[in-house]
Amino acid sequence: MKYLVFIFLATSVSASFTDDFYQILAKEDADKNIISSPLSLEIVMAMLYMGSNGNTAKELQAALKLPGEKKDVAKKYKDFFSNLHGREKVAILELANRIYVNDRMSLVPEFNKILADSFKAEAVPISVRNPTSAAATINSWVSGHTRNKITEIVTSGDINDGLSTILINAIYFKGEWKHQFNKANTKKNIFRTSSNQELQVDMMSLDTIYLNAKEFADLDAKVIELPYRNSSLSMQIFLPNRIDGLSKLESQIGGFDRSLRHQKVIVQIPKFKIEFKKELDKVLKKLGVQSVFGNDADLRGMVSGKTKVSQVFQKAFLEVNEEGAEAAAVTAVMVSTQSQCLGGCGPMTFIADHPFAFLIRDGKTIFFQGHFVKP
Repeated sequence: MKYLVFIFLATSVSASFTDDFYQILAKEDADKNIISSPLSLEIVMAMLYMGSNGNTAKELQAALKLPGEKKDVAKKYKDFFSNLHGREKVAILELANRIYVNDRMSLVPEFNKILADSFKAEAVPISVRNPTSAAATINSWVSGHTRNKITEIVTSGDINDGLSTILINAIYFKGEWKHQFNKANTKKNIFRTSSNQELQVDMMSLDTIYLNAKEFADLDAKVIELPYRNSSLSMQIFLPNRIDGLSKLESQIGGFDRSLRHQKVIVQIPKFKIEFKKELDKVLKKLGVQSVFGNDADLRGMVSGKTKVSQVFQKAFLEVNEEGAEAAAVTAVMVSTQSQCLGGCGPMTFIADHPFAFLIRDGKTIFFQGHFVKP
């Protein structure tokens, strides 16, 4: 039984899969700060799907909510990567794919062609006989495509004779706020992690400014959108009215696409940095992806011989400060052999001094998603 390793850094093309994945993640890590890239996971699993057959393919297709034919899946991702290329001006958004192959093995030619054409993924041989060198090669590529924010995704211990393939998707984003926070206005303030616990944070503030924002009574929460300069991307922040209201709010905002209102807002949000790593095998199994982890896995459309996925994990980074936000993510899969207001309305106050959720998105595509629960 040979091993396959899949590493991903990306954003989501399928809102439904994004919702399903993040709902589980948010519940399992409700007490931790989270930064994740649903797209990163989706792209890697989609590449895996293109090399799967039988029940393995059916499970992946159902979980990812993919079109019925593989040719339609290939076109979907080819269009996505084509539309993504070169569209940003000031914000930096880079997304890259690569395949590392045990130099003793070879990819199925048709699979190699589809990944190169639709996923823009280059196949590169590595020698499992020199684990240290192979790991260094992989980590160097990851580090380069995340601007050194993620410097290690595999170790030499992950490289062994059973390894057949590593599929990697890497995403990096850095954007300047359209309305930057004045550093002189950043002050120490209280962040309430619970009704009986308070911690100090560096709280950034924007005096009355026009933003897309709204308070939703049914969500018992406020939502604001902070746009990035010369970019179609933005960060949406979801702030429950109750200190302990985050879990309930996150269960209600999946696929959030409600209209916000351009209005005056007073904003206070903390500076924060999150680094997060999680094994995703159990999450994927809860989504119905089962057989690919077992001895009945059918990945013959990828490589010859009997293979299965042994591990899937994601490592991500996010830093939010006065200038803007910087984020990166890596996902790895190890495979084995929504009021009108007329006239005199005052500004909305949006003070994020307790746990909140956030998205970095472009329309329906969510590149990063997470929550901040404690400094």
